[in-house]
Amino acid sequence: MMACVVCDKIKEKKALIVYEDVNLIAILPSKPAAVGHIKIMPKQHSSKLEELGDELVQDLFFLANFSSASVFEALQAHGTNIILNESDNHLAIDVIPRKENDGLDFMWKPKQLTPEEMDSVHNSIKDKAFVIGKVEQEQKEPAQEAEPVEAAEEKKEEIIKIPEEEKTNYLIKQLTDKIP
Repeated sequence: MMACVVCDKIKEKKALIVYEDVNLIAILPSKPAAVGHIKIMPKQHSSKLEELGDELVQDLFFLANFSSASVFEALQAHGTNIILNESDNHLAIDVIPRKENDGLDFMWKPKQLTPEEMDSVHNSIKDKAFVIGKVEQEQKEPAQEAEPVEAAEEKKEEIIKIPEEEKTNYLIKQLTDKIP
């Protein structure tokens, strides 16, 4: 197996790092699509999303969402594009701040499908996508009592992983320090 250039750069820590934890790193790429462009990558080498565990995927997208909110605040962005890049190299999520008239164009020509093709694709995706919800429903006991509001809130915080205040301030501070 060939060495991964991205993994090597992560180990060298030569990039402008805006966030880092045990599993993830977020950097300002050397050739950004826009001012404030953030590239988020798992430290574990992976080229496909399905190669990652569920918890790491959850953390990856939480960080992408949080990064998007951070550039809104730090750079007064009007919007963001969040793009998952699966490649032969290293999986990454690009968070690209957008401003009106920024000159970026992510438009593509839509494909024209026949109604039959559309139905076939719809049924294929629907059959696979809704397996997730069905499995979760089957695992629940049928006669569950409603849990108290406090217990539900505690479970919600465990699932969402609300960041500590230091992490929040660190990411925003790093963004504002690195970008003019």
